[in-house]
Amino acid sequence: MNPLDLAYALTIGPHFCWHRLITGRYGPKAMEKTGRVPDRFRSSATAAMGTGANFREFPCLWLHAVSVGEVVAGAELGKMFLADNSLWDIRVSTTTLTGRRVAEKHFGAENVVYYPLDFSGMVARAFDRLRPALAVMMELEIWPNFLDEAARRGIPVAVANARITEKSLRRLSLIPRVARRMAMSVSEWYAQTPEYADRLRRLGVPEGRIEVTGSIKYDSVPETLNPEGGKFYRRLFGCGDLFLHEGGKTALVVAGSTHPGEETAFLEAMRGAVPPGGARPAVVLAPRHPERLDEVERVASGFGRVARRSRLGDCPPPGGNPEPGAGIFLLDTMGELMNIYAAADLAFVGGSLVNRGGHNFLEPCGLGKPTLVGPSLWNFTEPAELLLGLGFLRRVGGGGEELRLALREWLEHPAAAAALGERARGELLKHRGATRRMADRLRKLAGSRTADA
Repeated sequence: MNPLDLAYALTIGPHFCWHRLITGRYGPKAMEKTGRVPDRFRSSATAAMGTGANFREFPCLWLHAVSVGEVVAGAELGKMFLADNSLWDIRVSTTTLTGRRVAEKHFGAENVVYYPLDFSGMVARAFDRLRPALAVMMELEIWPNFLDEAARRGIPVAVANARITEKSLRRLSLIPRVARRMAMSVSEWYAQTPEYADRLRRLGVPEGRIEVTGSIKYDSVPETLNPEGGKFYRRLFGCGDLFLHEGGKTALVVAGSTHPGEETAFLEAMRGAVPPGGARPAVVLAPRHPERLDEVERVASGFGRVARRSRLGDCPPPGGNPEPGAGIFLLDTMGELMNIYAAADLAFVGGSLVNRGGHNFLEPCGLGKPTLVGPSLWNFTEPAELLLGLGFLRRVGGGGEELRLALREWLEHPAAAAALGERARGELLKHRGATRRMADRLRKLAGSRTADA
């Protein structure tokens, strides 16, 4: 046990025990967080071809992504890596249950585990089971015992889509020796922006280990759009095939990745945003955390009849809404938010009216949807500055009146709103390509590992 383990025992340990034993937050596989990865991972990651002199292991990439956003950003990178390195396996770890569910959709449940708590023994146990030849961490998810164990085993670590805020830099500066050791333990840093690269240098990362590759998040913008893609969901929610700017009569407004307080603020703003004589819009609420669904349903029921997406089925009737009278829909399924954004006339992205730094507004913007956000956007500083500077993204204050006025303006002038969304999409398309650049660098790193083997 090292001094870090002692510190963790007083901080991480009680937190994990509470969620493991009391809340059940991580589900039945929570013990994987102690490094107890199932035997199937060990046997699969060390698949043998022959015996004796012919024995060979398939090299394994360990890709770690904390939660949903990081998993979505890293999924294409992981798949591109496998396409470039056909003899490699991949194992994906996440920190949250929701992130795990998304990762399983991309890579299969047989390839996904929980990331171990950063106790030295737990980390070593996970390394013994997964036996990676290369580790890739998304954004800035680096832990000292993990990095020390990788260095001890001679396993290179790359940080993809690297970002570090001034706040994180200040916090790390409070533990300079640990921060310096962590900075030096990573082989390659693929920074999203020159600003992030500069902060990494101030942290102590050598210049030769940093490369500005751009942000993977721009690559979530599809190169082409399927005009039919959203019509299923428009029919499902009783809005008809035509979008509002095409002459449709019922608007579909989506509030995605919302946090406590945002659902109430949004629904209150919507209640006052409908133009005189205008049709009541259909509203889809997509809470960021599924465990809040019951709470959000109670809140939303104060504004009208609520129907859960899972109860609507997959065959909307030709005449409209399968839940007559419902004007608010609660997204309680996984993997459908992007398709529902595609069906929307307008979008609001949460985590931004409250101080959470905002969530991925590039998803609706990339689909050409006029998009509203609140003032808290520090998770997406660079793309926010880009789109806000051009006037292609609209930010409203924390008060509900600005949100109400913005929604009303766009509902009254849908053609102008749609044009704004298209301009945002056109700008984002110019910034694609970061995933390919990172995959090319990982291919070289993987090649050196294969050659060493």
